[in-house]
Order: sequence, then C-alpha cells, then structure tokens
Amino acid sequence: MEVMKFGGTSVATHNNIQRIKGIIEQSQEPVFVVVSAISKATDQLQEIANLALSNQYQESLKALENRHLELMDSLFVESNKERIKLYVSDHIEQLRDICHSIHVIQERSNKILARIQSFGELMSSYILREYFTQEGIVIDWIDSRQMIRANGQYDRAEVDFDKTKKLMSQIDQNKNYIAGGFIASNEMGETTLLGRGGSDYSAALYASGLEASRLEIWSDVSGMQNANPRVVKEAGPIREMSYKEAFEMAFFGAKVLYPPTIKPVMENDIPLYLKNTFHPEEEGTFISKSGGHDEGKIKGVSSLPDISIINISGVGLAKEQGTARRVFQALEEANVNVILITQSCSEQSICLGLSAKDADTAVESINKAFQKEIGSGMLNEVEIENGQCIIAVIGDNMKNTVGLSGKLFSALGKNGINIKAIAQGASERNISLVVDKKDEGKAINIIHQKFFQKAIKQVHLYIAGVGNVGDQFLQVLKKQKKLLLDQNKIDIKIVGVANSSKMIHEPYGLTDKQIDMLREEGEAYTDFDQFIDKAINDNYYNSIFIDNTASQIVSDRYKKALDASISVVACNKIACSSSYPSYIELIRTARDKNCDFKYETAVGAALPIIKTIQDIMLSGDHINRIQAVLSGSLNFIFNKYDTSTPFAEIVRQAKDEGYTEPNPLLDLGGTDVMRKILILSREAGYIKEMPDVSFNGFLPESVANAPDNDIMFSEMLKHEAHFANIYNKAAENGNRLKVVAELNKGILSVELREVSPESPFFHLEGKDNIVAMHTDRYVNEPIIIKGAGAGAEITASGVFSDVMKVINV
Repeated sequence: MEVMKFGGTSVATHNNIQRIKGIIEQSQEPVFVVVSAISKATDQLQEIANLALSNQYQESLKALENRHLELMDSLFVESNKERIKLYVSDHIEQLRDICHSIHVIQERSNKILARIQSFGELMSSYILREYFTQEGIVIDWIDSRQMIRANGQYDRAEVDFDKTKKLMSQIDQNKNYIAGGFIASNEMGETTLLGRGGSDYSAALYASGLEASRLEIWSDVSGMQNANPRVVKEAGPIREMSYKEAFEMAFFGAKVLYPPTIKPVMENDIPLYLKNTFHPEEEGTFISKSGGHDEGKIKGVSSLPDISIINISGVGLAKEQGTARRVFQALEEANVNVILITQSCSEQSICLGLSAKDADTAVESINKAFQKEIGSGMLNEVEIENGQCIIAVIGDNMKNTVGLSGKLFSALGKNGINIKAIAQGASERNISLVVDKKDEGKAINIIHQKFFQKAIKQVHLYIAGVGNVGDQFLQVLKKQKKLLLDQNKIDIKIVGVANSSKMIHEPYGLTDKQIDMLREEGEAYTDFDQFIDKAINDNYYNSIFIDNTASQIVSDRYKKALDASISVVACNKIACSSSYPSYIELIRTARDKNCDFKYETAVGAALPIIKTIQDIMLSGDHINRIQAVLSGSLNFIFNKYDTSTPFAEIVRQAKDEGYTEPNPLLDLGGTDVMRKILILSREAGYIKEMPDVSFNGFLPESVANAPDNDIMFSEMLKHEAHFANIYNKAAENGNRLKVVAELNKGILSVELREVSPESPFFHLEGKDNIVAMHTDRYVNEPIIIKGAGAGAEITASGVFSDVMKVINV
C-alpha cells in the first residue's frame, strides 16, 4: 500500500482536487490518502475560537461555511450536492453550539480549541471522499481519531505508537482509504491535535502502521530546497537526502516538512518523497536511509528566527558537579525547551539558545534555582540577549571535509557577521551558529553562495559620483556586466547612486533608465549620511561603496561604511592624504571588519603603483627614493604648451577632456600632486603629513587665489607672458618642463622642473605618468612604472579593477 498526503493548497480548489485525482489514478497499488484542511481553514477556526469569547464569531463562521459550500458547488453534480451540504451544515451547527458555549461560560480551553480545529480536516476529507466516489474511485473514509491514539497535551499530543499501530493493523490493505490528518484522540475519546504541520505526521504514522511501500507528501513546492527560496533567490532543489538530514532541515525551518514526520518512516525504512501537486512530473526530493550518493558536503542551510541567548556564568560553575543538571531541571519544570547549548572548557559559563517567547520564564527560573549562588557572588546574574537567530548548516558528509568550518566562519566574517555562539554535535551533521536577527538573510545568502557552486554570486554596489569618472565607470560596468554573469557567475547590482544633492535607491537593483533619471527624479538629501545609511540598513552581503568624486564630504564617510563591513573603493585622494592617524584608522578598520579598502586609482589612475609599493614592502625590501611625474593633467598641459596657444586655453582643453580635477587649481596649485606623493610615502612606510610636502609654486598670485574657474582663466590670460617666459627658458636650455614629485631620504617635495634629454622624464608624452623607485635591492637601476595616468575612462577602468579585486575575480 502507498500513502499519499496532500496539503491545504492542494485541496483548496476544484482544479487542484482534480490534480489529486489524476495522481491517485496513476498509482499501481492501493492508496491511503491523508489530507489537510483546505488552505487557511485552520487559521479561520483559530480565529473563530478566539472571537467566541466576545460573541463576535458569526461572520467568520459564515465565511468558513461559504468557502466549503463554494468548493462543493464546483465539485458535485446536483444529485449529490444536497447530501454533502447537510454534512457540512451539520458540522457548522456543531461549531456554532461550541462557540455559544464558550461565550456563555467564558472559557476557551485547549481541549475545546482542539475540538474546534479538528473540523477542518473532518470536512475536507469527507468532501474529497464523496468527490472521488462520484468520479468512480472506490475509497473508504476513516476518522483519524479512531486510528491514532495519543495522550498528553490537547494541542500537541504525544502519540502512543504501540496502540496506534495495533489499531491500524485492522485496516484492509487491499482497499483505498482517505482520512484527515492533524487529529487524534486520547484514551477517553477526546480530540487531540498533533501540532501545526501534523498532517505530515499523520501520514507518516499511517505509513508506519501499514508498513507502506512508500510515503509521498504532496504540496505546492517541488521538494526540499537547499535554502529558503524567499531568502535566497538562487536556492535549488535537493534531489536526495537522508532521514537525518531531512529532520535537521525541517527542524531548522524548512516548512515543506513537519519534523516529527521523519521518525516513523525512518524506523521502518520507508522511502519518503516530497512532491509538487502542481508539477507532478518534477522529481522532488527523495528521502531514505542512505541519502543517495551526492558528493556535496553540505545539503542545505536553514534558520530558526526569534531566538534569545541566555548566558549563565561565574567562578562557581567550575568543577561544580550537577550544575548543568540543575539548570536543565529548572528549565524543564518551567516547560522551557532548550534548542542550543554550548559550554566553555573552563566550565565557567553555559550558553543556552531558546525561543524568544520563553526567555523571561527561563531567566526567572534559573535565577530562582541559583538564588543562593548569585547572592554569594559565585554566579553572576543571568544575562539575556534577545533578537537573535540560529543558522544551521546541514549535511551528513560534512564530517569528512577538512576545513569546512573554517570556510564557513571566514565567509561570514568577511561580510561583517558576528557569531555569538556555536554548537556542533559529534556527528558533525549540523553546525549551528547564533547571529543577530538582522543578519539572518545576509548570513544564509553568504553560506549558500560559498558552498553551492552553481549559485550566482551577487554583488551590491553603492556609487557616489556620476560626473566624468562616475559616468565612465557606469559605462564600463554596463559593458562587462553580461560577461561577468556568463563567465564568472557574478551578478553585479547597482543598488544606490548619489550625486552632490540627490540619490536614488532600489533594493532589488537599479535599471540604467533609473540611473539616467537621477538628476530629474532622484531623492534630495541634506546629509550624505543618508546615502550611507541606506547601504547599512540594506545589510546586503558583498556590498561595496564606490567613491568616484573628489569630495571630502564623501570621503569622510568611509569609516562609517567600513564599520558596517561595507568595502570601499575610491579614486578620491582626500582620505588617504588626510591626517596620518585617520589614514591608518581606515586601513585598520577595513582589516578588523574583514572588508576591503582599495584606492589604487588615487595615484596614477589605473597604473599599479600602490600595489607595487605594497608588494615591495611585503617582500621585506625598503624604498629609499621615489621620483615621479604623478599628474597626467599637468604632464598633458606642459607637453601641449609651446606658446603658440595661450597657456589658459591648454588648461581649458585639459579640463574639458577630463584630465584635471573639476577645479584645475587643485592640479596647477600642486595640491593634487602633493596628495599623491604623500600617499606613496605612507605606503612606503613613512609617517608623513601634508605640511611635510614642500611645493615650489609656479602660478602668479592672482591665478593661484582665483575664487572660481572663470576668474582663474581670465587671470591666466593676463599672465600669458609669465608662462611663456618659463617655457622659453627651458627650451633655450634644450629641456622640457615637468612637475616632479620626490621622496628622498624621508624628504617630500613637489616642483616644476626643467628636465634634460638624459632624464627618463624627458620623453614622457601626453598624459602619461612615470614613477621611479630606488630600494635597498634596486639601487642603481630603479623600478619604473609608466603609462597613462589621467582621464576619466582610464581612471574608471582602474576603479572597476579595484572592484574586481574586492569581488576576488
């Protein structure tokens, strides 16, 4: 005999019930069908019971009756409707009488509530039996209260397996049957319930009692998923798993299966299938003793929300026999169930995880049990931490995988998730982690991404700046996005974009059109913290904040982002050239929060200057001298300027082509180059501040002090003779003009120099940069890095490269 269970959604409509009929007809052996109440009926019955106290149940009861009558009208021919209607009406009248009694005596006990909630399965199973009979399927109806014997609580009764099996032995296995799940009875014939989800359990009890060939549980999903699909969009089906793996997944929140269902089928080695009523052709999940031959080390990740952590600590715990027994005895007497327990090796602390609703009761009972020890100072007051959840990583084969726990903790730490407690059984089938409730979805996605290779890695970007560099960055990303998805399984989502006054944010990812409309339709903000707060509140894994601006307002928020374990990628030079303690604090924060701070493009656009210095220092070498042309914009200007075109026009061209900062005086006044050589000196291990950089300016005072660009260009034209004189002097000597930055024995300087044809800087063309580094190992011939060092497109490509390093591509 084959046992099939169908859930509430499966029995809720005419079309769905027809699907059940088709599934039953495919069976090659007699079937025992177990059904739930029609969808949401149990909740309606609970509501009716609650409303009965105030005599406000009539409308809800009528709605329940109408749902069943409407279902009947769609299922039965006219000749059968009246008889079935009488059955439903009789049960509705019984419910009305019970509700009236509740109101009169003002008592709604668990015993009465169990009786009320049993009506859902009684009505659905009877209606389906009559429909199948009408359609030519010979099938008998059984009241599960006559077959499943239980005791204990009315709302979550404990099954008496021996008596239940004895009763079921009377069932003729050559016939078809249908019964309601969820319900049972005690020795006095009173109705009891098996707990929400109990219809699965009922089906497993029938499968065990009848020694069925298989148990099929049919619902509206295609089996067990390796993560909650509402949390992880890339969650996939688990084709095969063991009984024990299935129990762990179900216990830790996989709602497709009620946990107690496993025990009866596991003890009798009955194959269990989880199938989809709406897609019966799909494989679903097969659950057996072996769990198949899946090579995967982890079968799934699940979670239990609404957890509280109780910490019991004190020197009085050490070497004190019976302490743990007393703790658990106190909790047992208070009817508190412990979900997770860890204890330190020093025996001075015990950490318990339990349902948040039991937390206050647990603390009260433990404080009472250890009142004497707490009063004497041997034990501390019990500490409670609410708002937690348990993340469970599950799989039979985990115990055979070296380093799995390390990868798990590393992946969570990399994304800034703090693990409050860890529990792992000797079987290593389940590693349970306690994390903050706000990190639940983030943690599950991180673990799923780390261990299920077919999953697509999602990256969430928050971008400041859509000017020259920002716009080019968006173009690079647009061009590369499909390639990254197809070849590297990386899905980059731009979640937020901001300019100097407006921002736009979409948790599921912005479209190109939405980004283009930032200036017109973006949300105005008064403080850039509002944008950073969006990223922090989203709390996404793999989040990166990208600064494509030259704004100090933006760079001042790096620390806030890093503190939230959001990586930062910046072409902005301000943060790394601010005070030395601030610079070091950013680097330290990134390290402590297990995220990244990348700023290669702060010096030399896409040239690997900072990375090379970091590698030199890492190798144990020491940098003694750096000579560099670090301003692509100034190199472009002085390469182009030959007095045939006014100096001011050459500067204007450099600005229009995106080579200078928005304010060219940052380049011409030396600030840009001074920041760059300061950054390189710090990367080389020197503790330096901006005042340590000397600058020999070449601008007339009225140009250097111009309040805006228009006045600057105007003053520059007035002083054309000044610039022509500098050029002509160098040309007469056969030299060229270069702004050279230097670090020499700890001394920092920036100045406009004449360089001779023998200098490696002489032939530096266009907007190129060059850096020459002398080290302890490279004494006579320096390490030279040369290439384009300015331009929006080049800088944007460098920013994108840093983003790829953060993503680890």
